[in-house]
Amino acid sequence: MASFLTMPSAVTSLSKVTPATSILKPRGLEPPIRRVLAVDAGSRCIRVLLLESHFGKLRLGRQEALDLQEEGLVSTDELKAHLSAMVAEWGRPPLALALPQQIAVSQIVDLPPVPDAEARQLIEAETIKLGGVSESVMVYDFTRLPLLAEGRQSFWVTFCQEGEIQSRIAQLGLDHHEFREITTAANALLTAWHAARPAHRDAVLVHAGGQNTTLVAIRNGVGVFASSFPMAGDFFTRAIARLLPSSLQVAESLKRSTDLLTGEKTLPGFAEIVDGWAAELRRQLSEWRGQPFDLRVDLIATGGAFDQPGLRDYLARHAGLKFQPWPTSNAPAPLRPAPGFEIALGAALQALGQGPQPASLLPLNRRLAWKKHLSRQRLEFLNGLLLAACFVALALGLWQKLALIESKQSLTNKVQAGLGVVSENTALTRDLLNGYGELRPLFERQQATVDTLQSLALLQSARSNRPLWCVLIADQQSYFAQPPTLTATNKPPAGAGETEFVSRRRELTNASPARPGLIAELCVPEEVDAARTTLSLVVNSLKKSPVFERVDLLSEDLRRSLADPKVTLPERHFALALDFATTEFQVAATRQFRPPLPGRVPAKITRPP
Repeated sequence: MASFLTMPSAVTSLSKVTPATSILKPRGLEPPIRRVLAVDAGSRCIRVLLLESHFGKLRLGRQEALDLQEEGLVSTDELKAHLSAMVAEWGRPPLALALPQQIAVSQIVDLPPVPDAEARQLIEAETIKLGGVSESVMVYDFTRLPLLAEGRQSFWVTFCQEGEIQSRIAQLGLDHHEFREITTAANALLTAWHAARPAHRDAVLVHAGGQNTTLVAIRNGVGVFASSFPMAGDFFTRAIARLLPSSLQVAESLKRSTDLLTGEKTLPGFAEIVDGWAAELRRQLSEWRGQPFDLRVDLIATGGAFDQPGLRDYLARHAGLKFQPWPTSNAPAPLRPAPGFEIALGAALQALGQGPQPASLLPLNRRLAWKKHLSRQRLEFLNGLLLAACFVALALGLWQKLALIESKQSLTNKVQAGLGVVSENTALTRDLLNGYGELRPLFERQQATVDTLQSLALLQSARSNRPLWCVLIADQQSYFAQPPTLTATNKPPAGAGETEFVSRRRELTNASPARPGLIAELCVPEEVDAARTTLSLVVNSLKKSPVFERVDLLSEDLRRSLADPKVTLPERHFALALDFATTEFQVAATRQFRPPLPGRVPAKITRPP
């Protein structure tokens, strides 16, 4: 939002103006822990409320209502002394003052869409025109509102004479205290209303205090009208005292305890007084709307005048004004003030930057004093952070050194203790390995048995629905223990290559190729192509099982003639080497990777002559 600028001297000679800084503008770095003491000073009661912000989380502190008559604070000096003592007792936090609405003006100013610089000048000129010709300094602020009319930009403008503000501060004896925010009762009510998170967005807030009734009209969640008229609780009290007749003290006590509008204790003539107050309320709202007031709008009642027994019921029956209590169902638990503290809460929230439609009326001298205070707070906060960081760094360094010394001492003790245990661990490990070595063959045979049974089941599953049969299944140790056969389906080439072939066979005969696994000889009574396809399907199905590490066709030079020739078919007889997967029970030597056997070649199926 654009800030205010002062007008040229030709204009300010009629009425001096002091622009105020709206809290919607960036305030810079502020301490994460902040406190503000809001003061709502009425004619009969002064309410003070302490609001704290801890890292953005708001929490209500103390709330205290000071009844001037009950406390006997009749003179101004007594009031000043009492308030100063109260602020000192609460820790002298910065203050937020809510001004009576009758000494200020809050109004919407509509402007055509213009640049910000021109808008500032137009708003200031409009403020001077509304304030009239006066030699006193005018303090004002404005807030840009959402679009309310097509082709027009609306601003919520609030202004007040600086003399009235300073006079109010002096009357309360708070001249020497620091002010964080000064606003009006209507703007404070509007801020508190937004904090209550009401379900409906259109309402009229009516605060009937001691001397004045303040009302705020809200449309679509935006405050669009604020006014005040001098008829409220004291007005009713004086009317009762005149009608009885009696003293003001007796009339006040009777007003708070007795229903004087209906029932047996009805006071003749008092209903007409209440009707006059209701008529004035309607007139204020009708002047704003330019038409008769709509009775269907939500009316929210606050203030001590509404505590009078039977008043709200009478207004609902006879005046058509159905007042509702202040909404608290949707408000966060830490932001639910006691009844009557709504204005004080709104002023405190606006001071902490929570107002969506703020109006700051801090005079220039107090605004400069608060900026100095805020700068001092920032410096103190940064110094505190620096000291805390240095303390943390020192503590971490000390902790690290102590931990390092302790760790080294612990390591030294562990090494000394470990040297004495090394020999014992070595002996125990040797005995453990020897014992495990004795049990290893048992586990290895047990694993071999399980693998054999699973292999038989896999072979049975692989030959299902296929035209083949197994003519021989033997473990590789027993199979290769037999002498090799010289007959083969694919004979080696003759000539010079025959010598090499015989040499390789001799080497293979001396070094047994047996591994943990099986040899399965199959007969496939099909044509060559069909037999090759069937054999490939069987091999692929066996390879999928985790039981086998390798499934391959056994080369002809490693074949043994163990099967009965009566159950075999020449040129359709194949041998498969099924190597079991290596297990943890096998010795370390067998776990090493063994290169392919010299005579082992890929499976080949030749077409018969």
